[in-house]
Amino acid sequence: MTVRDLLQAMATGQLTSAELTARCLARIERLNPALCAVIAVDPRAPERARAIDRLRASGGAVGPLAGIPILVKDNIDTFGLPTTAGSRALRRALPHRDAELVTRLRGAGAVILGKTNLSEWANYRTDGAPDGWSPVGGQTRNPYVLDRTPMGSSSGSAVAAAAGLAPVTIGTETFGSIISPAATNAVVGFKPSHGRVGGAGIVPISPWQDTAGPITRNVADAAALFAVIAVPRRAVRLEPGLPPGTRIGVWSGIRTEGAHSEADRVLAEATAKLHDLGAATVEVDLPVPAQDKVIPFEFKEAINAYLDSAGGEHPRDLADLIAFHRADPAERVPDFGLDRFERAQLSDTVRSPREYREERERITNETRGSLHDVFDRLRLAAIMAPSNGRAYEILGPGDHPWVHSCSPAAVGGFPSITVPAGYADAELPLGVSFIGRRNHDEELLGLARTFEQATRARKQPRYLPALPV
Repeated sequence: MTVRDLLQAMATGQLTSAELTARCLARIERLNPALCAVIAVDPRAPERARAIDRLRASGGAVGPLAGIPILVKDNIDTFGLPTTAGSRALRRALPHRDAELVTRLRGAGAVILGKTNLSEWANYRTDGAPDGWSPVGGQTRNPYVLDRTPMGSSSGSAVAAAAGLAPVTIGTETFGSIISPAATNAVVGFKPSHGRVGGAGIVPISPWQDTAGPITRNVADAAALFAVIAVPRRAVRLEPGLPPGTRIGVWSGIRTEGAHSEADRVLAEATAKLHDLGAATVEVDLPVPAQDKVIPFEFKEAINAYLDSAGGEHPRDLADLIAFHRADPAERVPDFGLDRFERAQLSDTVRSPREYREERERITNETRGSLHDVFDRLRLAAIMAPSNGRAYEILGPGDHPWVHSCSPAAVGGFPSITVPAGYADAELPLGVSFIGRRNHDEELLGLARTFEQATRARKQPRYLPALPV
């Protein structure tokens, strides 16, 4: 059932929020030991659901998400629960208030069900840890094939949406952390234009790129969440069909040669479907911007400010954080290292803050300029690319190349959305992404909805222990 279906059922008395919340909690209890997608549930959720039911029964005004249970990634502040970012260092970090987007969700009547697992520190502690692993939540597993990666860092949110642990979830992205896990778990992941969703109350990596966004089982639900958390709020029209003369760029050159042949096939099938829908397609090539040199400094500056203002008992800056991890006996096994933390701590000894900020401004402006040029010159409504490659084994040896199609939208602050599009080996999900014009998020959601309804590629997970031989 979609969010709209659930709201209609509650409005007509076929279902209550208390019943729906109880079902979600029971499903978490049953499936989470195998999936490790949820770090914590909020013990106040059942009473919040009952309060919504009472308000609805009394004829009081209810919000657009009244009674809908939602799971949010555990790097987003929710008052009354720790915000751990998957780290033992923040187990006692209690936020003073909700994150801005959580305030909006509660104001719309949503029931915050709990917090989802993630790659520890949103994958910014080390290069060595598996995607979807944190010492607080364990190893998140792909519900389609349990020994395969869920990708990260919003792994818990994507897996929870795919497995139906909640109707909808929220993830965050700095560089692919919504798009990649959503595609790998056959759900819709929407990364809004940078600045459309308030970033206050989110454990940061880079304020220039960080954003939260919906991860859901269909585009309509992503649009319903975005309509609540977005600033400013604008109408999202999910009318069927594409406007006459729609032109879409196809970025096929992003493929990793020889590593993602199934992704190539799915992209070709998606291109053919766009033609069936009446769209014209044109091959495009986009730059893959490098932000590796500036993000360490941005992380240090932003995490120091976050830790200094966060409530509870925890390290107060990055130096204390590194010291905690080095001293914590639970860090010994497994020991994935602290290389990204250490590079960030040393970053301001390599270059001055002014040099980093000038470099960031240059990277952002060049990326935005390149994308604007492609959109304007070719008169494009969107650019389509493969979202992900074939999911590898979680602890499999060797290099695991992945598709960097998220890069231009992440660095340039453009909206992007991944939609299920097919499968590798009949079981491993593959998606295609659409990049939209900056701050034209609502139009991008409409296009993605049309594609989704025309393909209907998503199928339910089967929780296979491994691929059939």
